[in-house]
Amino acid sequence: MGERAETVRGLDAVLRHLRHDRYGLYGTLVRERFLTGLAREVTPTAYRVLRFIEASSPPPPSVTDIADLLMTDRPRAVRVVDQLTDAGLVARERDAVDHRIRRVPLTDSGRQLLAEATARRVQLLEEALAGWPDEDLAHLTRLLGRLNDCAVRHVCGSA
Repeated sequence: MGERAETVRGLDAVLRHLRHDRYGLYGTLVRERFLTGLAREVTPTAYRVLRFIEASSPPPPSVTDIADLLMTDRPRAVRVVDQLTDAGLVARERDAVDHRIRRVPLTDSGRQLLAEATARRVQLLEEALAGWPDEDLAHLTRLLGRLNDCAVRHVCGSA
């Protein structure tokens, strides 16, 4: 295996650590601290669904879209949507074209929770990066944006 391939494997390992390891930036311990810092209790699954709805709109996703996100069946997705509806964070509405489809938009309370979550996430990142020079942070931001753009172009085939 060549040096470049080894470097890419190293990058993959770092990205996996950030996302999946217990102590990674988006790992379970950080996620628990992040979520318990919110004014309203929300599970990691519920938070993931709320972010998905926010990113998907318009139009809001259907319950089937949410099941696909969670890689589960529709009844499990319905239970998650029920919990979010009961909490007043989402609503259910019929699709304007196909009335059999139920769309799941955010409510004002859901949007407010996500705005609070964004502020909290930025605060935690600021704390984690407190010792970084501004130019390093700016460089990392540019590189991660470039990585994401390249991945999207490669996977989605877009220009």
